[in-house]
Amino acid sequence: MLDKFTTYRIPAVVFTTISAIGFSSLFYSPAILSISSFLLIVIAILFYKASFSKELSGIAYSLIFIFLLYILDVFRSVDASIALDKLVLLLVFVGLQLACFAAFGKLKSQLIILFLILSAVILVVDLVAVTNYLMHKEYYNALLLQSKHIPIPNMHHIHFGILNAWVILGLAGLLYLKKIPGNTTYVGAGMLIVITICCHILSSRTGLIALYCGFIVALIILVYQQKSIKLFLFGVLGSVLFVSIVYLSSNSFRSKTANSLEDFRSWGNGKEINYKSMAMRFEGYKTSLFILRKNAFGVGSEAQEAKIQEAYTIRKSVLFKENRVGPHNQFLEYGVKFGWIGVFSLLIYFSALIKLSPSTLFPFCGIVAILFVSLQFESLLERQASIFFVSILLPLSYHLFTKEEINGKLVT
Repeated sequence: MLDKFTTYRIPAVVFTTISAIGFSSLFYSPAILSISSFLLIVIAILFYKASFSKELSGIAYSLIFIFLLYILDVFRSVDASIALDKLVLLLVFVGLQLACFAAFGKLKSQLIILFLILSAVILVVDLVAVTNYLMHKEYYNALLLQSKHIPIPNMHHIHFGILNAWVILGLAGLLYLKKIPGNTTYVGAGMLIVITICCHILSSRTGLIALYCGFIVALIILVYQQKSIKLFLFGVLGSVLFVSIVYLSSNSFRSKTANSLEDFRSWGNGKEINYKSMAMRFEGYKTSLFILRKNAFGVGSEAQEAKIQEAYTIRKSVLFKENRVGPHNQFLEYGVKFGWIGVFSLLIYFSALIKLSPSTLFPFCGIVAILFVSLQFESLLERQASIFFVSILLPLSYHLFTKEEINGKLVT
């Protein structure tokens, strides 16, 4: 069987089509999402040799290392059902990500179209959610003041905010680098403007923080590469101006800001932290670190929930029982499950991603920053939907923004 994926035009088209269908199913069908993941892995295995360049081998090794931790977790569980469920999810994360890293590398000509299609899906969901908000504005504005969120069709609002951040930075990078051809440039620019506005209306604070951090990292890398202080100043001033306009014009954004200030003021004030999202998260972080200090090898997936609630009690937490949340941080999640080696496994994974940065353009660095920041506030690798979009978008972003040279001259 030939190893040139592009030789098989039909499988190439099928792979991109299933990627788009699977991505859209995030908002309407977990079953289609599961089938899409399976098919993408199978197609990738059947129609190209499962080999990686030396540059990508670090990603493969780091993912396999995490997978081995999950396998060991199954063997140490008394009732392995929970550990096996987590293992299946992680298998999708590893298998799908490796398949997409390899397959997308052979589908360069179709990647921009695929990213625009995925962006269009986000645009449609953004417009549906914002329209629903505008139709019931008084009702949702009252809820926003209580730290509630505007509903997103069949998706966790924090995950959707992260998706918006990812798409915004990707579109901005494609437009800046003039990678979107012809009149499609205007379509991409229009999508970027609308999604950015909708993002500031709909996104959780996690999504917005991830977006700003990703933008700052990408801007710093771009300024460093082009040695232009003016570019940095224009970028910062433009961002401040845009955020100011959004703040003045959006009740939703103002409510998030007010909630954040109220949340911050509650820290250290006893029971006032109850029902304050970030304050509750920080209490969860402290509890997770307490478990990690007492259990250097973790407590396992099976005992995780019981041990967390027990630790809250031992620490005499001021949180009410219904507010005693889990880690809400992927590093601490792995720490509680697997101990310090779990935290180390994620650091290895990100070190492999950082090692790719010299061969990539500035948007990829910003996107890695978005993922890293998001994992500080949300355990993205514990849910099917977030596992799928990370596994698709990370390889796609890498191949979209890989440097291309002809005769030693950068052409991208």
